[in-house]
Order: sequence, then structure tokens, then C-alpha cells
Amino acid sequence: MAGASELYWNVVSDIIVLLKKILLLPYLPSRHLQLLEKWLTDEKLMAGWDIPPFWPDKVKGWADEPNKVILMIEVAETGEVIGFVNFYEWDKKKGVASRGTLIDPKFQNRGYGKESILASNKYAFERMGLKRIELYVSGDNKVSRHIAEKLGYKFDRFDVKKNRYYYFMGK
Repeated sequence: MAGASELYWNVVSDIIVLLKKILLLPYLPSRHLQLLEKWLTDEKLMAGWDIPPFWPDKVKGWADEPNKVILMIEVAETGEVIGFVNFYEWDKKKGVASRGTLIDPKFQNRGYGKESILASNKYAFERMGLKRIELYVSGDNKVSRHIAEKLGYKFDRFDVKKNRYYYFMGK
């Protein structure tokens, strides 16, 4: 799998084209809201984020929050949308945002998550002007902790009350 320095992308009409497995596309409610509803209301998927599932009528409001950027993950070869990356709590003055990544379970363990994280990090630093990306991982989610560390995120702290590991990556 390619490292961050080996990923190449072009921006064409706000579509980030990766020359590997995926495309990152801007979230369009008319095209993507139903997929977000499917994933964000799924109890097992939200357990991976360490939050309860959304009520269906709350998903659109979540997606429309200010200071949020959602990039949909599409398989380059098939055009199937398989997940998303979101940057939230974006403080434009400080250049800091938190991030989340969700891959549909049917497509996990195929390298799509890793590639989408690397590509979206590059997008966040180069296009959004971020200086720091933050994330948290449930204390029980060893796979996500391993991925975060493998992709260069640095351990920041562990919150005993929330049972969460916090990581960051700086430019």
C-alpha cells in the first residue's frame, strides 16, 4: 500500500481523484443522504464510533452542521459509494479539525479505509488549510487504534471516564 508521500491526486470540479482504489467526492444530499442514514442509524457501525445510532430524522441536521466537511468514498473501478470521511468541529482560525471515517462493513479489510484516510489527510492539510487533525478511538477498538498509529497519528491522551484514546496528526 502506498504511503502518504506516494499518493497522487488531482482536483477536477471538486472531485478528488486518486490514482489507486478510490475517489473522494463532496457530499451531495440529493445523492448521498440515504447512504448516511443507512450507516449512521446502524447500531453496530456507531458502536465503532463509540456513540449511539442516530435517529433517522437527525442525520440531515448532522450532515448540514457548520464547520463540517464530508467526503464520500467511492470505489474508482465500480463507482459504488462505500463510506465517508468527515472533518468536524473545524476551527478555521486555528487550523484544527476532528475527523471520523466510516467504511461499509461489506468493504472493510480491503485497504479502502487506509487509502481514504491518507487521501483525506492530504486534502485536509493542502485544501482545507488544517495544521492539526484530531481523532478519538474507543478503548475497545484495537483495530482502529492500530490503523491510526500505523498511519502516523500520535497518541495524545487516554480519557478513563470515556474509555477513549485521543490521537493527532500535525502538518
